[in-house]
Parts: sequence; structure tokens; C-alpha cells
Amino acid sequence: MADIGYLDALQMWFSGNSALQDSTMYGLDMLWWGRFGKIAAFLGGMTVVLDILGPERIREYGGRLRAVPRSRTRGTLTALVTAACAVVTGALGAAADIATGLGRGRLALAVLIATIVLAVGWVAISTARSKLFENTLKGVAWVLEHPKSLVWWRVISLLGLVVGFHFDLLAS
Repeated sequence: MADIGYLDALQMWFSGNSALQDSTMYGLDMLWWGRFGKIAAFLGGMTVVLDILGPERIREYGGRLRAVPRSRTRGTLTALVTAACAVVTGALGAAADIATGLGRGRLALAVLIATIVLAVGWVAISTARSKLFENTLKGVAWVLEHPKSLVWWRVISLLGLVVGFHFDLLAS
């Protein structure tokens, strides 16, 4: 597996060289570059969905979330089960990643740590009820209502969409 630079990867892609699939770019498999590209393109495309929904609907949805009555025990139990599933899945994935090859231990460890952080965050969010979600949605609505912040949001989203699509295409 050869470690190549960006321009080498681009040249290999244009020439149709199939060795690009087995290469790493800056120490990361091309498969992961493609996955990061998919995620960035998805997040960039979400701006369109938020523009269609509009700030009024987003703020209204946040208010409805707050009004939903919850059983604290049931919500916490659901969050703990979800977090446990996430940690077990992350641990199994990390173990499989370590077992399949040398040099992947750091990536597997990063995946496991990220999974644990997300699981702990999920439990914290669920126990804090939905006030955090309501405030987050109000912040998104605020961004959509203010022209300067909306321009920045759209520019960053467009860059995420273009760069993400590019890396997804490069890894294909």
C-alpha cells in the first residue's frame, strides 16, 4: 500500500489507475477519504433542506419538542440502552479494524473514543430533556433569519458540498 499525495491521487484517478483504491493519502485509506467526503456533502446539502423549512417552522418544531411530556426514567433508560449499543458497536468495529491489519490501531482507537464521546453526549442530552434541542433549533432559525450569517452558512455549505463530492468521487 503506497502513501501518496493529493496531486498523485488526482493523477491516478484521471488515468484510471486501479491502484488508487489500495493506496493511502497522507496516511489514511482512500475509502476513508470517500466516507468523509460523503459526510461533508450530506452536511452541505442539509442547508437546502433548512432553507426549504424556513426559520418559522424550525422554531415551531423546537417549541413542540419542549411541550412533549416525558417520563424521566423511560427517557434515561432509552438513552442508556442506545449509548450501550453505540459503545458495543464501536468497540466491535474497532476490534475488527485492529485485527484486520497493522497500523490501523490509531484509527480504531479514534473510532472507539469518538463512539464513547457520542454515547456520553447522547445520555447527557436525553437527561437534559429537550431544552437543548429547542435552543439549538432556535439558533438555526436565527442564522436563517439574519442575512450576513445566512450568507456565511451558505458559502461554508457550498464548500462542504463541493469538497465532499470531490473526495467521494476521488475515492470511487
